[in-house]
Amino acid sequence: MPTVQIIGLPQSNFVWATRIALAEKGVAHENIPAPPHSPEVLAIHPLGKIPVLRHGAVEIGESRAIIDYVDGAFDGPPLVPADPEAARRNDSWTSIITSTIEPLLIRRYVLSYLFPKGADGQPDRATIDALRPEMASTLDVLENALKSGALGREPFGRTDAYLVPILFYTRMMPEGGALIATRPQLSSYLDRAFSRPSVQATMPPPPPSGA
Repeated sequence: MPTVQIIGLPQSNFVWATRIALAEKGVAHENIPAPPHSPEVLAIHPLGKIPVLRHGAVEIGESRAIIDYVDGAFDGPPLVPADPEAARRNDSWTSIITSTIEPLLIRRYVLSYLFPKGADGQPDRATIDALRPEMASTLDVLENALKSGALGREPFGRTDAYLVPILFYTRMMPEGGALIATRPQLSSYLDRAFSRPSVQATMPPPPPSGA
């Protein structure tokens, strides 16, 4: 049987999410590091976005399509609940996480540290400080969702595969780490997630120096 290949930089939170999903299903796979818009990626995704999947003759772009393919194509615990109500809740939170929470915490916050645009190559403090209230409000939404059971009620699956890398990178940064530390549900959720073999086995290396 052909090996599943995930093509994309391992540090990408979306690449990591697909790899967590594969590990949860017990599917061995190969991660081929490749940046966005590289020939390997453009051969599958018309906009050059990572990750992309190759599995024999199957080629898929977009992380959600990849995760859903993996869920349907392989045995193992489901990544999306079979119960219709739980599946709708999963779809809703997957969309919230990928369309709203990820752009704030990763694109606007974490990348401001990894690709600093301030004076002398330092992070832009004004930009980061301005994000703090919005970050606090967003993390409160997640804290309350975990407390109420709107999140984290079902077994670890698709929404978690997306959320864990986002929170991991957010917690690495000073403001993000402090904000998560004061939210016990989020802190406990992350600690539980990082005890999972799927997360440990797919942990990416640190970003390249200067990235």
